[in-house]
Amino acid sequence: MSVKNGLEFGPLNCLLMLTHIDTASIPTILMVMLCLRCALGGAEKQYARIFEMLVAQGDCNHRLLINRSMLKLLQAAGILAHHDAYLIILDLPSMRWRWVAKVRYFAHFVDSCWAMWQCWLVIHTMRPQIVHTLLTGIYLSLPALLLHPRVRLVMSAYSYKFESARDRRLLGIGLGATTKRFAMGHSARVETLTSAIRDDLITRGIDPQKVTVAPSSFTDISLCQPVAAKQKEVVFVGRFVDIKNPLLLAHALPAVVQHHPDISICFLGAGPLEAQIRQVTRDLNVAQHVTIRFEPQPTRVLNQSSIFVSLQNDENYPSQSLLEAMACANAIVATDVGETWRLVDKTNGIRVSPTAEAVAAAIIALLDDPALPQRQEASRQRVLAQYSAENFYKHIVRLYCDAQANVPKHN
Repeated sequence: MSVKNGLEFGPLNCLLMLTHIDTASIPTILMVMLCLRCALGGAEKQYARIFEMLVAQGDCNHRLLINRSMLKLLQAAGILAHHDAYLIILDLPSMRWRWVAKVRYFAHFVDSCWAMWQCWLVIHTMRPQIVHTLLTGIYLSLPALLLHPRVRLVMSAYSYKFESARDRRLLGIGLGATTKRFAMGHSARVETLTSAIRDDLITRGIDPQKVTVAPSSFTDISLCQPVAAKQKEVVFVGRFVDIKNPLLLAHALPAVVQHHPDISICFLGAGPLEAQIRQVTRDLNVAQHVTIRFEPQPTRVLNQSSIFVSLQNDENYPSQSLLEAMACANAIVATDVGETWRLVDKTNGIRVSPTAEAVAAAIIALLDDPALPQRQEASRQRVLAQYSAENFYKHIVRLYCDAQANVPKHN
């Protein structure tokens, strides 16, 4: 861990001064953000920004345990760029020992064992009052937490799939899901981003008194500075995986291009479906209108684009990419699933069924709508009014304090 004498704080960090929270009352926090297979998503960015706010006044004992590959992704997105004094950075063995990395499963085993040992060292040395685990951090820190029962565990559940498709199974039992359920049973608090996730956890046997629903999500408004003259551009941001449905947009493009031959479409992300997206756009003769690339700071594109498309299978609320797009004044086309209605209605976009025809019709309708600028501004104003970082920060601080005091949850 390297140390810098000073920190640089942007508008998001300075919100700590506005919340009127006595930082001395906050328990000592160790946030664990460890990911052996790194990908940058909305949850990672959101909680890293919360950590920035936790340490914004300096002179605190909070720490973030993070692997270097995840840190690099966050720093490329403009997060945690000046916080070395509060970071405990792990360089996984497979990144340093090339002979290990050549044997994938062995490398994963070595990385996991080494990370578990490091978690134990950090918790044993630091003795935090609260450990807040994110990503695969719970699997790696759970052994250490069981050996330190006085440390309170807080978990965040922001995924709509309790059992990952990559979850290894033994005798038909998902090892990851079983471990996660066990950990939640031993947690002081489990935070969920939606009531649907909360209900799912309760049906799995998690004590309802432990489960708290976040009041809202947020994004970094300081990065969202929409230009006055928007480009005729449609944007998709997210991992290229089935649950995000990027291929649905690809199949909708011929109809859109036929009506608006000057349109540009950006797929910003990375993932296993990238080759298929490229192939589909070539086969449908729309590739010349399409850009496909990873963008660590999507707001650079969203500030200029006109329409954002969010096509997740189960839920679009409270997608970080969707919030960013709205704050950057984009009209929205979104699948009508879950609690998407909380972000998208007729004032700022169109909710659709998950078909290429419906997606194409909605994009064309928005492009043809003389009131498109008003819809775009309605998106931005909704985020500014309802989805502030200050509200989420207050929620997290109260969550930590309640977990430490073991008081009944607040919703």
